[in-house]
Amino acid sequence: MAEMDIHERITQLPAPGWEPLTEGYWEAAGQGKLVVQRCQDCRTHRLPVAWTCYSCQSPNWAWDEVAGTGTVYTFTWADRRAMADWPLYNVSVIELDGTQGEPVRLMTRVVGVDKESLQVGMPVEVTFQPFDEEIAVPLFKPRH
Repeated sequence: MAEMDIHERITQLPAPGWEPLTEGYWEAAGQGKLVVQRCQDCRTHRLPVAWTCYSCQSPNWAWDEVAGTGTVYTFTWADRRAMADWPLYNVSVIELDGTQGEPVRLMTRVVGVDKESLQVGMPVEVTFQPFDEEIAVPLFKPRH
């Protein structure tokens, strides 16, 4: 069987969770932008999304575009793959640069690395993998 590219593999997975609270996140990703929630009262950034601020409990928030850079906070390699013919892949947590408040961390994948090169503290930048015509999945790649 021929090797599938990442787009073919991603589109075989279920669609990302789309609900009123996350709709803006997925719309922005589809446009090549990485956004996180930002409290309109205390200005704290947050992810995962929530209806109220973790810091001040305000319900007033908006999506805020962030730089899309960060560092690998932690990671693991998947020993059992979603599809048997998939190559080895990682599940990584990225601590985003330039956010206010508690560190904002995003669970994702770092592409373009192997087991030997992926390291905690590695600088990374966002890249968007299209899922369909409207949705893209934010992944990260090494930043040089």
